[in-house]
Amino acid sequence: MKTRLINLFMVFFIAAFLLPAAAVYADTPSSGFRGDVSSLKERFSMCDEFLDVKWVDRPRRTGILKVEGYRNGKPESRYLIVRLETPGSKAFRMRGSGIFYEISEQEYNSPVFAKFLKGASHSFRHHNVFMYVSKGKKWERYPQEPLPFEAFDKHRNEFPNRSFTGFSRSVCVAYPDEKQVFVIEAKKPFAAGSHDRGTKQSFEKVMDYARERCSAITKGGLDCNYLFVKDSYALDVNRDGKDDYIFVISKDRAAKGAVKRYMLRSSGDGYTVKDVSGCLGFGKFFYGYARAGSFHLGGCAK
Repeated sequence: MKTRLINLFMVFFIAAFLLPAAAVYADTPSSGFRGDVSSLKERFSMCDEFLDVKWVDRPRRTGILKVEGYRNGKPESRYLIVRLETPGSKAFRMRGSGIFYEISEQEYNSPVFAKFLKGASHSFRHHNVFMYVSKGKKWERYPQEPLPFEAFDKHRNEFPNRSFTGFSRSVCVAYPDEKQVFVIEAKKPFAAGSHDRGTKQSFEKVMDYARERCSAITKGGLDCNYLFVKDSYALDVNRDGKDDYIFVISKDRAAKGAVKRYMLRSSGDGYTVKDVSGCLGFGKFFYGYARAGSFHLGGCAK
């Protein structure tokens, strides 16, 4: 009888505490993402998830978003304005990945706020850190939300890593017409230190190309820093079902030399290598856009 009571206690404990926790964990990764996106995935196979933006001003590509992001691996709610620029335009190149602006939960849920955003004018100041929204005699200032954000190792405490999926999936925003998408987050398969055989083989393959590039930029020297190769991005940019990679190396071991970025695109049994160092401007963040079967990294064509 005593054993039976203990077993019943354990069942109630699991039901009361562990199962709800598991349910919350299961729901967290999909909070803020669109549900049925099968048609979008057919056209933009590089995207694993699409943000569920409420477009309040379609002509200006402006909407609002509630999403559960990750801060150092822990979920946190974010309320944001989403504002997309015309792909390939000067404004797109200038603002890069700065498409999110912080708002409050009250503003997100307010019909008055949505009405204010619709048809409002936008301007950007202080190196695009703030977006000013004006309509009639009313104006408001909203700070940019650099999400996703990757902190440097030396500044991880002051600027923690933040992302939509912990960099476990590729995240996109479909434009209101759904003819193109903005790619804001890509997978980082090597950062988690996976012991999967396929992941290890892929990492070694990327490392081989990184060593080749090091030899080329140092004219045969070997004094390169490969610390950032483990943070390589992976996504299928040419729609062949294979991951393509973007990796970073520095010219010296202290990582104080010029940083170089390269894209590896799958081609047959190997990869073609392209220098994409200038594609992301001065920003450290991944971003790009896709349309009509083509992918453009930052301000560069594929």
